[in-house]
Amino acid sequence: MIDKSSNVAVILASHGFFAKEALRSAEMIVGKQQNCAYLAVKEDMNLEQAKSQMEKLLMDLDTSKGIIILCDILGGTPSNVSGAFCLKQENTLVLSGLNLPMLLDLFTNRNRNLNELAESLEKSYKMGFQNISERFREEEQEDGSGIL
Repeated sequence: MIDKSSNVAVILASHGFFAKEALRSAEMIVGKQQNCAYLAVKEDMNLEQAKSQMEKLLMDLDTSKGIIILCDILGGTPSNVSGAFCLKQENTLVLSGLNLPMLLDLFTNRNRNLNELAESLEKSYKMGFQNISERFREEEQEDGSGIL
């Protein structure tokens, strides 16, 4: 049984164990998360099995404050299964592009409502992409201090 809390419920959904490991990485930074689960769609899993697994996860979570499902990519089995649930269950937000900056933002702001979280997660998704090589080169040219 998954621990429940008064925050928005979270499901991470991915091909393979990307969602599981993303959750572990985020928890290493912000601490253990309650009312959170992951769906790992494996090679031997068909669409019906993925749907069944998602239904079980949803039943185990406290979704009274809403639920956010973060998927790895648009158009794959994890996003198709998740998207179908947002049509059946109210107060559900499904987003693609699962990454660590989004997770950290989500896990530090889970007390917000779904609309606020959607805006914040979109920003953190975009801010998560940075050309680090370019930034370091610019800093080197500006102050000559080197990388470290």
